[in-house]
This record gives sequence, structure tokens and C-alpha cells, in this order.
Amino acid sequence: MLLKFFNRIILIALFPFAMQAQDFEVIFDDAPPASVKNEKITDRSEQQQQNATSVETATSYNEKQSSKADTIRLSIVEKAREYIGVNYRYGHSDEQGFDCSGYVRFVYSKFGFTLPHSSSEQYKQSRHIKNRKALPGDLVFFQTRGKPIGHVGIYLGDNSFIHAPSRGKQVCIESLDSAYYKSRLAGFGTFLK
Repeated sequence: MLLKFFNRIILIALFPFAMQAQDFEVIFDDAPPASVKNEKITDRSEQQQQNATSVETATSYNEKQSSKADTIRLSIVEKAREYIGVNYRYGHSDEQGFDCSGYVRFVYSKFGFTLPHSSSEQYKQSRHIKNRKALPGDLVFFQTRGKPIGHVGIYLGDNSFIHAPSRGKQVCIESLDSAYYKSRLAGFGTFLK
């Protein structure tokens, strides 16, 4: 009896990776098993192969999701660039003219997003991200006109962004390194994955 107990302890301690089963009985003598349910016995290499397949499947899924997110980001940037040169029009959000939040709202609407027509509301509703985590297609917010958030643009990467700046100007690309925008940068937000 004591020998069977120690054999069972040794089997459990040394070979847990060798057997996977539900409701199984360990038999230490030569008698055939009385009952074994859902028995699945695998060797280590078969288990490693199954684990590798699971990892490959998860990696493939994550790459597809990442690729899909990258595609949306790049599409947003491309769509935003289509409107370079369109006049700034306060309170507007169409191809005839945009204000800053109207421009962001308009571009994002082309991809199924419904954003408010207010830079401060866009900031409140976005998921705030650190500057170093910002990716093309994310939003960049500025403190202007004495407001905590008074301006918004679409980040393009490489420290540049596209926006509808102000009256008398057109949609254009600017650098976050310029003294004006660098001193007013409030942060980044995203609606994307």
C-alpha cells in the first residue's frame, strides 16, 4: 500500500506533462483498467506541437488584428490628406470647409466613427495616450484661446499633424516641433485600437 502511494507521488511529480485526461484512473498493476473516460495520453513532443500550433494561431490572429488596425490608421491619414487646401470655415464639417473639430469629425465619419463637433468633447471622449505611444491616425490636442482644449488635428507620425488651422487658412500639415504648437500641446487621444 505504501509503495503504491509513493509510486503515485513520483508519477505525479515527475510526469505531469506526459498525461492529460479527465476522470482517469492510474493503475499500477497488470490488471486492465476498470474504467477510463475521455482518455488522452500524449508524449511531450506531441504536446509541444499542439502548444506551438496554439501560439501560431494566436500570433496569426494578433497580426491580422494589428494589420486591420494599421490599415484603418493609414486610410484615415490618406483620407485626411485629400482635403489639404480646403478652406477653414468656423462651425462647418463638410467638403466646402471645416473648422478643426469639424475636419476631424468629417474624416473619421468616413470610417464609421461618430465624433462630436467640439475639440474639447473629442478630447474627453477619446482614450488618452502618452505622446510616445501616438500613432498615425490618432488625435493631437492643443491648448488655445485660453481653453484647456481649444484645437485638434490628426497625427501623421514623425512629429507632424494635419488640421484646419484658423480663419483665412486652409487644411495643412504642420510640425509639432514648431514653437507655436510645441508650447500649446495638450496631449494625444485615440478612438482606434
